[in-house]
Amino acid sequence: MGFRFLLALAAAAVITSVTAAAASNARTVAIGAGDDMKFSVSEIRAKRGERLRLVLSSSGTMPKMVMAHNVVVLAQGTDVTAFANASAMARATAYVAPAFAAQVIAATPLAGNGETVEVTFDVPNAPGRYEYVCSFPGHFLAGMRGVILVN
Repeated sequence: MGFRFLLALAAAAVITSVTAAAASNARTVAIGAGDDMKFSVSEIRAKRGERLRLVLSSSGTMPKMVMAHNVVVLAQGTDVTAFANASAMARATAYVAPAFAAQVIAATPLAGNGETVEVTFDVPNAPGRYEYVCSFPGHFLAGMRGVILVN
């Protein structure tokens, strides 16, 4: 094995252990989603600066290309409808519109039937309402949204 390979392997191990440590220090919130285009959890109460780990499990019968789900947490003041409309056209970026990247606090990858995805992040320090949505086309309009209430 070459030196560069070993160096890359060591770097990957460090990144993985840092990511695992961050997730283990977080409060986990499990969210389900299915063909009904609803989140099983539509309200999360959190403390300022708290570390959250959102775990999204997708269940249903439709293939991923027509029924995938994600969780995108948005900054306060974001025009959620404008975000969802722009993101519905952003297939190349997993349905998260690049024009709104600065308003995204956290986002999971897309999950298809039987898949589980997650994201770990620090809750903002400012109290208030932080909306989260599924940005897959049509899902926000069908009611796939929730709120993180930060006190």
